[in-house]
Amino acid sequence: FRPNGGFSSFLIQLGFFGPFIFILVQISQIIYPIIPFGLTNVIGDLIFGHFWGFVFNCIGMLIGSSINFFLGRKFGGAFLLAFVSDEQYEKYRVRINRGNGLRKLLIVGFILPVFPDDIFCTIAGTSKIKFKEFFQIVVLYRPISLFVFTFMSSHVIQWIAEFFFGW
Repeated sequence: FRPNGGFSSFLIQLGFFGPFIFILVQISQIIYPIIPFGLTNVIGDLIFGHFWGFVFNCIGMLIGSSINFFLGRKFGGAFLLAFVSDEQYEKYRVRINRGNGLRKLLIVGFILPVFPDDIFCTIAGTSKIKFKEFFQIVVLYRPISLFVFTFMSSHVIQWIAEFFFGW
């Protein structure tokens, strides 16, 4: 199963530039998530295949995560409050300034897809963690959940498409 309309057709028609446009969509999705549940990751997998979809998703995720970190670093808590409630902000702010709390929060948040990991990148930017350490954590842990979630989700969608629609 491969999507054959709309955005998929547009990216395929762009040829060599299709992946670049997709990566830009991924970056913007991480900075300001409009499409819920990581569906752009699944779209990338379905359009470009498991290997290239994963590569393009990772590139967008690494760049977007870095941008979120630097947005947090530049604008601080005021910027973060545009995306989370005061209670959430206070809960995370207390946790990140306690020992290894931030590192643990990032690792768990990046491995388990139920946490707002994009927001965690911005939170990290408001902390004392150095970008190099943050980026190492992102590179080591974020691709794990990205791969597992995307691979499983695309297989479920392919199964549904084949079973119910014969695609």
